[in-house]
Amino acid sequence: MSDYPTPSDYQEAVQAPATAFADPTLQDATPRTNVLGLPQPITGGFAAVFPMTTASGRRVAVKCFLTDVPEQRARYQAVAESLDDADLSAFVDFDYQPGGIRVAGTEYPLLVMEWVEGTVLNRFVREHLDAPDTLARLAEAWADLMAELEEKDLAHGDLQHGNVLVQQAGDAVRLRLVDYDTTYVPALEGWRSAEVGHRNYQHPDRTDADFGAYLDRFPGLAIYTALRACAADPDLWDKYDNGENLLFRDADFYDPDRSPLFDDLADLDPVADLAEALRTACYVEPSDVPPLSDVQAGRLEPADVSMNRTRQRADRPRTDRSSFARYFLPVILGAVAGIGAVGFGGFPVVAFALTGMGSLLGGGWVVRRYRRLSPVRRRRRLEQEIQRFTEAIRGLKREVESLTEKRADMLASIDERRAERLERLQEEALHDRLKHHFIGEVRDVEGLIHKHVVRLKAANVRTASEATPEAVADVRRISDEARARINTWRAALVRKYEDDVPDELSPAEERRLRRYIDHRVEDLDDQIARTKEKIQVQKTERERVRDRLDEMPELSMGRYLRYLIRLDSLPEQAGDRPRPSQRDASASRDVNPDPVPEPVSDDREWWERGS
Repeated sequence: MSDYPTPSDYQEAVQAPATAFADPTLQDATPRTNVLGLPQPITGGFAAVFPMTTASGRRVAVKCFLTDVPEQRARYQAVAESLDDADLSAFVDFDYQPGGIRVAGTEYPLLVMEWVEGTVLNRFVREHLDAPDTLARLAEAWADLMAELEEKDLAHGDLQHGNVLVQQAGDAVRLRLVDYDTTYVPALEGWRSAEVGHRNYQHPDRTDADFGAYLDRFPGLAIYTALRACAADPDLWDKYDNGENLLFRDADFYDPDRSPLFDDLADLDPVADLAEALRTACYVEPSDVPPLSDVQAGRLEPADVSMNRTRQRADRPRTDRSSFARYFLPVILGAVAGIGAVGFGGFPVVAFALTGMGSLLGGGWVVRRYRRLSPVRRRRRLEQEIQRFTEAIRGLKREVESLTEKRADMLASIDERRAERLERLQEEALHDRLKHHFIGEVRDVEGLIHKHVVRLKAANVRTASEATPEAVADVRRISDEARARINTWRAALVRKYEDDVPDELSPAEERRLRRYIDHRVEDLDDQIARTKEKIQVQKTERERVRDRLDEMPELSMGRYLRYLIRLDSLPEQAGDRPRPSQRDASASRDVNPDPVPEPVSDDREWWERGS
């Protein structure tokens, strides 16, 4: 499919809402504009959001997509129906329109979302570090929200600071969730996730294959732990905030035993148990992470959070194999011997059928086990993140190209704009003269009488300015000869005022035009510079992910098969994960393989963070 429009392409279309939008409400809406009077999109990696105000005064956020998302319409329809049934106050109303906006003659989808007032989560926490009681109430509100999602079998899918808005009224706090691209509802059971979520909040093993009601458990626990930690020790914020997180970073989740943050939380009594639960959750599969309510209520002790298949494997000596690996080779040999006996016994067709069936079943089981291995899942997630960064960089480069073309067009259009401006001024000057000649004057023209005047007025032609040839042609019950005489009368007046109509722009108008061109070019230069900065940020993050991918052990399917038939061993750390409770704090105190970046100041509203 062809590329979707760039943010600047959408901006150009939204300048004329009446022709850009299919929705009558949006056709009459007014976009928020910049100092130059142009619609100002708030861009992210995969969408451009236009704040707009409808004719009734209702504020909405119009989300225009920058890439094609397969089955997007079906996803949003299922999400909308489920959220309507669930009736949760945290979610906001939205309307997905498959052909909602037309750009350069082609229709594209858009999402109209209810405008939500609120403060993004990380900024709210930063502004209330000196109010631990407020943060404590926020933490409890968060826990209540997680419990509601669990009860309804729903998952937002990308819980992170930019998608969580906090509203405060007195001592009460209310949470609102925005951006439902990855939301899971029961109707989408069996689908794959459209995205894998923000890296500083998601389970390190999460891939697009993980899509279920459990998706919010890990980020929910991470955010709750961070909120409780900030309430207990506000100094943690200055130490670990980087502007794109809530204390935790992806490096903490990939290797919690070497994380200074987890060490600090272990020494903080109010959150030590929560930190241990989160740390051990990093070692289990995403679907095995317990609900926050279970951790809170003590129904699962922190030390028992990882007591599942992974923890049981971790309890074994490293040289010991799992039951599957231990019995794989004997079972295969036994099956081959049995099938061979059937074949030699005079039933080759049965033997062949058993071979085919066994190969399919065994191969499927091996592939399933292989894909569930932690190093395989983590490598896949990192590869997906790299691909996502690459797609974002490609889109940003297209935006730079589009903006550069618009800049060149703007510089080249000065003569055309000068001619347009001069024509407009000439029309205005002529109108100012002709509007003083009322249509009754045509009675002085030979062949025109009072009835012609009456019929012209009935057609709302009351002055010479309004008596254009096009307007006169539409007047009913007037002969062609009378129309010609009226046009001749008006043409004589136009010639009379020729000297009063400017034939070039005044110096003031010329300066005004130059300033407009210069400001538009300056604005485009700023957009180009900001977009290039985004490209560099995306490249830096992509390289960081690539470095982590390069450091991870690689486990191919071939090597795994050789391991199963005892011809090879698994690479270091590729089999069992370390037992979560075995932690050498003294060894990790001074180790920080991924230093905390300097905080990025970002005080924009939620819709200014992109999507």
